[in-house]
Amino acid sequence: MKHDADRLRAERARSQDQHQARQDQQAHQDLGFYQRLGLEMPESTTAANTFLISIYCERWTQDDLDRGQFSQGEAVIEREAVDADELQRIAQDHGMDSPSASDPRHQPYLWFSSSSPREDQEYFEQGVHKYYSLHIHEADGHRPQPTDWQRIADLIGVRFDHPLQPQGPAHETEGPDLCP
Repeated sequence: MKHDADRLRAERARSQDQHQARQDQQAHQDLGFYQRLGLEMPESTTAANTFLISIYCERWTQDDLDRGQFSQGEAVIEREAVDADELQRIAQDHGMDSPSASDPRHQPYLWFSSSSPREDQEYFEQGVHKYYSLHIHEADGHRPQPTDWQRIADLIGVRFDHPLQPQGPAHETEGPDLCP
């Protein structure tokens, strides 16, 4: 049983990796379009505290669970620029509680997901399990770096097993304080 659940998670992760790669390729094509015209990317994707995101939903029926592969997936939000408050609200609304990696330095394909199905009408009446994943294509106009991933995780309340540690003071703190 646990092996099946691990296999399902691995399948979901592989599917999301492939989708993220396609999205990243599209982002580079979009940037190339603006560069060919001698223009910069639109302001909405380059402002500070702006995130270019997508949310995907996987619908799992009982048959899907038995087969180990979901049969229906859809984009709930597709490459939309949002501010930090909106990102926080969207992540909460979709139950984001888990990073795809244990460490924000695991790049380039990192995302956040819900680990429990949304308990909505379809869940109770038809047994449909919906899981969501949040993909960050850009943070403040650039591809997210480890510090961005950590900032996003902190913002939406998701914890990495091995978070980035804040930089401490540069001086040594050992020994007695000899200053009066």
